[in-house]
Amino acid sequence: MRGNFCSRRQALAGLFLTATGCDLFRSLGDGQSPLTSMLPAPDRASGKQASPSATLRLARLEVCIASRPLHDHKSRKLVWEELDESGLMAPEQRKKLNDSGFRVGVAGSSTPWAVQSLARDASRPVSNEGPLGSPTSSGTAHDSSFGTMFQLLPGGQSYLEIQSQLDESRLSLRNIPQLARLQNAGQIRCVFELSVRELSADWVLLNLLPVVYSGSSTARLTIEQNTDKLPVRQDMLPLYEQQVQVRLLAGEIAVIGRYAAEDPEKWSIGSLFFQPFSDPGSTERILMVRMDGIETLQGRSDPGFRPGPQASGKL
Repeated sequence: MRGNFCSRRQALAGLFLTATGCDLFRSLGDGQSPLTSMLPAPDRASGKQASPSATLRLARLEVCIASRPLHDHKSRKLVWEELDESGLMAPEQRKKLNDSGFRVGVAGSSTPWAVQSLARDASRPVSNEGPLGSPTSSGTAHDSSFGTMFQLLPGGQSYLEIQSQLDESRLSLRNIPQLARLQNAGQIRCVFELSVRELSADWVLLNLLPVVYSGSSTARLTIEQNTDKLPVRQDMLPLYEQQVQVRLLAGEIAVIGRYAAEDPEKWSIGSLFFQPFSDPGSTERILMVRMDGIETLQGRSDPGFRPGPQASGKL
């Protein structure tokens, strides 16, 4: 009797291994470890719920600054003929912007030939995320023919320098009313601050704020998060009345340049940014910002995890 019982137990053990052995070690088609299928199912009856996932969206942007000879037909006429200017803002707002010497238009996802041509010839600018002049961590050289790619989070800023270290002795600064509050007219730089106001799954509301930097770079008192700091920087004059907001879908391009007034001798803040000099050999610049797409990052945190002494180091 005992021998029959042992034989029956061995037969059952062999049958169990035959039925389950392949399941323990076979590779699953979905890439999961086969051992994960052996973990106990979540206890839904206990009322415990998994921690919610955190979703973060950021905009992928490309930017280039085209520089063309003064009175170039392509930059003065052909580019603007294929852009939408009227649908961006109210007529009175656009007139106010044009009176300041700025012109803004949007090219559709099917990029016009003139815009493509300017982008191919453009020198690629440096995009800095954070304080002006600091190295960027997110901007990377892009292999396409458009420009430099970088990423922008909601609430973050990126700075694009249009003109650098302009000689004030050659500028008609007294004819620009927006610069009446400028304390030091030396070493002028013209910069656009880019920031994201709204972000959706397929579009971004981009804010472009022109800023004039001037004076020597010295330590200047600022307050950040209730803490006094003395960063080394120039005087900063943001031109809030000339800032614009543009809603861009993937593939669309915002184009910002100088509005050519009827009087060619009329000077404006737009002239300072895009055409500061009018002597022979001078150039005119155009800023182009392309919305490459929206990137979504998703993660999940475990509120029950408490790192021990061995796991407290920084990643």
